[in-house]
Amino acid sequence: MYDVNTKRIDQVLEHMSRMLDLLDKLSERGAKAVLADEVAVAAMERALHLSIEGIVDVGNALIDGFIMRDPGSYSDIVEILRDEQVITDEQALILTRVTDFRKHLVNDYTSVPVNEMYSLVEEAAGTIRQFEPQVRAFLKKELF
Repeated sequence: MYDVNTKRIDQVLEHMSRMLDLLDKLSERGAKAVLADEVAVAAMERALHLSIEGIVDVGNALIDGFIMRDPGSYSDIVEILRDEQVITDEQALILTRVTDFRKHLVNDYTSVPVNEMYSLVEEAAGTIRQFEPQVRAFLKKELF
């Protein structure tokens, strides 16, 4: 039997949903308004960062719980989820770009490319939003 921490996965997915709601609100303001507002940029950075951490944490919980192969990087977590059919090939492409952006938010945080970040959020928000139902469907299929 698998030992999957579904309680933790639920907590992270719920928090990700709140962060995605924030990203949606910021996006609705438009690029010009957001990029001209230092607080909005900081909020977007944080919400995107926590969404990325959520993808990574949930991915690791699935990998550990279902005894999948060990990841070597954040993008490898996404690749494993694709290989195990948690997410689709198309979702994996976008989520890999998203997790790769983590480097800017964590290591290069003094010079985050805000225009690139805004564009990434616009392009990837829908796919990040699909992550939760994909994970829940996978858990339902594998555990129940």
